[in-house]
Amino acid sequence: MANGPKNPAEAEAGLKAVQDAVGGAVAAQQRSMGLAQDWSESLIETYRSQAESYRALTDAMSSSMTALQRTLESQEETNRALKESLDSYRKVVESASETQERNMELVENFFGNLVETLRGQLESSRSLLLEPAAQQQEFFQNLTQEWMEAYVKLLNSPLEFYRASAERARGETEGGAGSRVSGS
Repeated sequence: MANGPKNPAEAEAGLKAVQDAVGGAVAAQQRSMGLAQDWSESLIETYRSQAESYRALTDAMSSSMTALQRTLESQEETNRALKESLDSYRKVVESASETQERNMELVENFFGNLVETLRGQLESSRSLLLEPAAQQQEFFQNLTQEWMEAYVKLLNSPLEFYRASAERARGETEGGAGSRVSGS
């Protein structure tokens, strides 16, 4: 006990000092633990918040990529439809062009034939107009004579019908009277 406390008050004061030192160390340790726990909870909360932000960002990116994919597919469909429309329009234009060319050929042929026909008629008219006047006069006289003969026949036809009927009636009357005389 040579090293021990000599007086109980001193020992008690020493014990109290050790208790205070140990209590201060424990309190400091508890404060450090509380700070470490608060810091770790804050860090965990920060990581959770970041994870949720990253999840939301990932969902947004996924939705954006899906929308972009749909847009690209829609654009491909639109491009395909536009290409089909363009091809159809090109075919219509080519068909119209071919039809226009055929119509032009038909018109050219029509007017070419018309010109040839008119030339032929002109030549015929020239030959008729350039014939000697005597030939034309003779032609018209013959034509007039034929018309007159046909008109006279038309006018005489009722008279000829009457004469033929009268002769037939006379023949029947004479033939009928002779048979009565011979029969009596």
